[in-house]
Amino acid sequence: MHPMKKDMKRVLVEATVRRTLKNIQESPHRATRNLVDLGLQFSSGRFQTRFLTQAQKLLQNPKSAYYDLVKNIVTTVDHDIITTFGVNLGYNSCTKGAQRIREIEAEKGFNIPWALNLLINEEKLEAEPEFYPSVLRQGTELGIFTYLLFVTRSPDKVLPMIQKEPDCAFILFLHGHQVSDVFMQQVKAAKNVLIAVYTDEDMADACQKLREARLLFAVYQRYTEQDKKAILSGEWLQSVLPVHPPFAFLQADFSCTPQTQDAIYRYITNVRDGQQVPLIFMDIKQDTLMIDQVISEGECLAGFDADGSLRTHEGFQRAEQYNIFLHPLEEILQGTSKK
Repeated sequence: MHPMKKDMKRVLVEATVRRTLKNIQESPHRATRNLVDLGLQFSSGRFQTRFLTQAQKLLQNPKSAYYDLVKNIVTTVDHDIITTFGVNLGYNSCTKGAQRIREIEAEKGFNIPWALNLLINEEKLEAEPEFYPSVLRQGTELGIFTYLLFVTRSPDKVLPMIQKEPDCAFILFLHGHQVSDVFMQQVKAAKNVLIAVYTDEDMADACQKLREARLLFAVYQRYTEQDKKAILSGEWLQSVLPVHPPFAFLQADFSCTPQTQDAIYRYITNVRDGQQVPLIFMDIKQDTLMIDQVISEGECLAGFDADGSLRTHEGFQRAEQYNIFLHPLEEILQGTSKK
């Protein structure tokens, strides 16, 4: 039996979320505050306690744009998706998974990331259909229940893999032109995925399709030094607001200087704290690291490129010993911690 299947606390959390989603439509302010208060009673994990305490403070402002955000999500997104993705992320990943990560780190002495980034190699996916599902199984054994999947061609090819891991939360990064009719028909069955659409000329159409299908989506951009001015002036954020994304993600290109990355992350946190914009604004690298620091001792960020090589927050590790096509996940993580 799957270890997560008969978890009574999860059943209780899910039931509470579903009940609150109904109440939010009638009374967004009160029901949202109640959900956060209830979350604090349920949560024993360090991350949720810190996150929910912050949320509680923000929601004391009756004019907070986060009330509009909650209303937008609850009225436009399928409640099964909100519940499944939300509980997989908040409970399976940041509570149960985090506890498992801390136990293994303490016992075996190596760092485990709370989330794993995978740039999917589609030739590998077709030639060895069991390879990526096996990486996910290795990850869940270590307590990793959140996965960021970057797909360059046919996102519908990864959907069966996503549906076979119903306890995990997936963020699927793609471009608007990949949101095809085939993809749209198939993705509705996956309740544990958030679709992040790249901000290019195809973004608006793709987001409209996703919104009409009541799916959970985000917008994202990989930024370079040239994008710094448009981001810091607020121009980039204003350009994505018309598609009503509940989330907006930025990711620094490796060519960006640390100074630019720091300036942009300060801007992102200022926007979040300012509560004027009805979306959750995040920096993929900085916020993933921040969550990891809260969840366990020592920061750890890991992902694998299309050629299987390891990518950490410090850059690529091209050595053969760090290649996921050649070595198990645990062995690679152990190797990086010993450096």
